[in-house]
Amino acid sequence: MPNQRLFKFINIFSYIFLLLNALVVPLFFDKNLTNFYIIPKQYVFMAIVLVNLLLFAAKIVLSKKLSYRHSILDWPILAVLFTSLISSIFSTNIYDSFFGRTEFFVMNFIFLAFLALFYFLIVNVADTPARWRGVVDTLIISGGLAALLFILKTVFNFDLLAKLSVSVWNTVDQINSPFGLFMIVIFMLSAGQLLKKSLGVGRSLAYFFVVILAFVCLTLLSFKLLWWVLLAGLILLLLIGVSFVLEARMGWISTLFAVLILVAVFIVFGTPKSLQSAVPVEIALGVRPSWSITSDVILSNAKNFLVGSGFGTFGVDFSKFRTADFNNDQFAWSLRFNQPFSSLLALLAEGGLATFLVFIFLCLFALGHALNSWFRLRLSGTVENIINELGLSQNNARLDVFLVVAAWIVLTIGLGATLYGPVLWWLWWLMLGLVVSGLAFFSQNVVRHKEWEVEDTPQYSLSFSFVLIVVMAAVIMAGVWGVQQYMAETAYAQALRATDFKVAENKLSDSLAKRQSSDLYHAALAQVFLLEAIDASRKTKPDVTAVSNLVAQAVNEAKIATDLSPKSVALWENLSTMYENAAALVPDARSWAVKSLNQASELEPSNPVLFWRLGNNYSLAGNWADAIKSYQKAIDLKKDYVGAYLGLAGAYEQNKEMDKAVEVYKTVLPAGISNPEFLFNFGRLLYNRNGKNDRDDSEKLWQEAARLQPNYSNAIYSLGLLYEARGDKATALQYYYKVKDLNPENKDVVEKIRNLVGAAPK
Repeated sequence: MPNQRLFKFINIFSYIFLLLNALVVPLFFDKNLTNFYIIPKQYVFMAIVLVNLLLFAAKIVLSKKLSYRHSILDWPILAVLFTSLISSIFSTNIYDSFFGRTEFFVMNFIFLAFLALFYFLIVNVADTPARWRGVVDTLIISGGLAALLFILKTVFNFDLLAKLSVSVWNTVDQINSPFGLFMIVIFMLSAGQLLKKSLGVGRSLAYFFVVILAFVCLTLLSFKLLWWVLLAGLILLLLIGVSFVLEARMGWISTLFAVLILVAVFIVFGTPKSLQSAVPVEIALGVRPSWSITSDVILSNAKNFLVGSGFGTFGVDFSKFRTADFNNDQFAWSLRFNQPFSSLLALLAEGGLATFLVFIFLCLFALGHALNSWFRLRLSGTVENIINELGLSQNNARLDVFLVVAAWIVLTIGLGATLYGPVLWWLWWLMLGLVVSGLAFFSQNVVRHKEWEVEDTPQYSLSFSFVLIVVMAAVIMAGVWGVQQYMAETAYAQALRATDFKVAENKLSDSLAKRQSSDLYHAALAQVFLLEAIDASRKTKPDVTAVSNLVAQAVNEAKIATDLSPKSVALWENLSTMYENAAALVPDARSWAVKSLNQASELEPSNPVLFWRLGNNYSLAGNWADAIKSYQKAIDLKKDYVGAYLGLAGAYEQNKEMDKAVEVYKTVLPAGISNPEFLFNFGRLLYNRNGKNDRDDSEKLWQEAARLQPNYSNAIYSLGLLYEARGDKATALQYYYKVKDLNPENKDVVEKIRNLVGAAPK
């Protein structure tokens, strides 16, 4: 009897934590972290799963038998985990593949393993129709709350979340398109419930309220992609309604058809501007470059073809296979993308063909069983008796289960249309678990009960207990480790928000004490040391030794970051910045900066910025020949790169090749015609060359620069010099006086005016 009561409590708490998972994950975020969504949602999800696993293990220990529900998808899911594990082991960045990133979301093996465990828990805990429906209703409630918060902010300008000292657009994801896809699923689940005739008034009103909230959110967003996905969802809903037309509400079927027509109108003609909300612009890598990079990755070698470059490493692939054509995009050419257009492309590039095909097989296998159950239900006459024994009517059971199937199909379609964050991946696996668990109500072949009882002998009992204790200890240790990582991320966020360098340094040191292998923390600490060095050098009597030590620490931390992630272009750029600043104290550091930039350019050979920076370092070292080559390489990669042209012209000028320098300026003149600094430098070059008409051309260039920027002292002062050289001292004085008004402390201008006043006419 005591064991039976304890089993009952364990079962109840297992179900409660499953409901808590469905409720909390879409709503939870933490304002104390740098990214409010990535770490908080993953960690709270994994924490709840760990609690469920502990309860499951406790049940096994008390009963002394392993009892679980084996589903048709267990082996395909294990195959996905196996190929993902191999991909992560042979990854270009093992740490990212296993643990992911904290500043942006990438699929990682640990999170994927917990998603698979989550599926297992759904199948084993939501094993009755009442529990199954409870999970679905909890998800609808969570979605309704998320929709309500979004509408309050965008429509009524009432930011309830700002009361928590943070202002976010939604609680689901840092960008709004995944939030919109989440709302489509909530719309389908709640609208589908309204198809049932047997639904009570109270539940009908609650579901209808959620339907309105979800549709209003989609209207406020008005992304065309979301309308297309919703159109597919509405077609599936109508198909379900028509299939059970005798048992469904005809009025609601007609309403859904009207909504479908409205969505089609929005797709063709666009949503009225008055109904849209001004949400932030979202920037993502396009379909064509995403596919180009993905295909280059899997065709680059046999290893990538089979198991990809490793989970979470698309940023490395982007740098390696980024083409020079990308530089023609005036808005995104300087950006570095860490994620492709969609999750399916990410799975193909990072997991290889093996992981991709196994995952596709998993989807098709689940869909095949759903369709098979659908046709068998329509033909079988024995189903009604089975369902009656379960306490459900045939119509409601069909509608409930196949509504979830329809929502899961829409989510699976969305994998190829957008990039999923932690919530959408969580939702996909939740829907998959509910699909399988729901189909088990109709078919005994979908889920089978497995039981293995331990022999009642001392040796078996001891070994069994030992194994379970080890498992439970591992679960507890995983929880402790997760708390430690979360605390490290919290300290890192506090460091970034700190205004005092010492506070930031201490917080980052605390983060590294808990998470030594984070390249992000080391790079941030390097930046803090560098800022401290700059601040110390600006004092009236700077301590040279202290400044040198700070610069050395900055270089050391940046070097550790590159050692941890040697394929990261951003970290090599960061290291070169440290060396560039150290060059003021250690001349040899200039060559180290060049080596770092060369390493970065090898990892990202189509990025013109890296070659421009190389040219700058060669110029500062007086190596004009290599500077010219680097600037020319940057120009070859980006024909309108004004900065590289200016650097090339400057290198030619320093190398006494004035004619080549002038030709460079003439080439880029159309691009720099509205840039006062460009015009000034071109005029200065012509003035110094002093060829035929050069002085007249420099006059025009300086006048245009002064017109574009009336307080541009350099251009105005140069015009004064020009007119003084011509003998027009009165005009020269006018320009000198303008410079004096702009720079009263400029002694050179005052001296110029003093020398010219006596000779100039009144």
